[in-house]
Amino acid sequence: MRDDRGLHRLVVAALISALLVGCSGSDTGAAPAEGSGLQDDFSSGTCRFGSLQAGATQGYGCVDGEFRAWIDNDQESYDFVSASAGESYGDVRIEVEARFVSGEDAGAYLLCRGSQVGGAFYALRVGVDGSVEITDFLDGEEQIARLDSLPEGSILPGANRLRADCLGNDLALYVNGSLVLEREIEGGAYSSGDMGLGAGGGSRGLSEVRFDNLIVSQP
Repeated sequence: MRDDRGLHRLVVAALISALLVGCSGSDTGAAPAEGSGLQDDFSSGTCRFGSLQAGATQGYGCVDGEFRAWIDNDQESYDFVSASAGESYGDVRIEVEARFVSGEDAGAYLLCRGSQVGGAFYALRVGVDGSVEITDFLDGEEQIARLDSLPEGSILPGANRLRADCLGNDLALYVNGSLVLEREIEGGAYSSGDMGLGAGGGSRGLSEVRFDNLIVSQP
């Protein structure tokens, strides 16, 4: 368990100086449409999650048949950048392949429910260093996080299949088919909202993650 890290914070693209290209996902500020599930191998000429280029600091977009998300954690320590699919879900299962490109403690984020623009949502994170966590966010700030560490060798050098279940008050995180972390939300849980993908959360360096073969379903 990492207890020496800083608090993670979502960088909301709508509040930074950025150049938006193509469809912009959650950054439009519009309420997401009700989703019925989706599959995306990111090979389409239209990127479902949109594109962002914020100077040399952070960005995301579809590149070479993958969805790329990155942030310079030298400039924004422990922060992460994310993009929304622009659809709203209640109970949802998110499955995706994640490939860690750079960053010695970079993390891949799967987000569910709430609003990324509003800064209130659940984030399930897998780090290239084997750290895992399930966190709720309010006003873009980390609230309560459940943390753990995976055995050495659990994170593969290539693509890792990640799965996030957000079902009722129960959140669960899977890595390569194994359940690695669970959390029950006490009190009022976010009942529906965005789903998204993101990268970052590192203490330093360029954190880059590429995603592929996304499946979103409602169990």
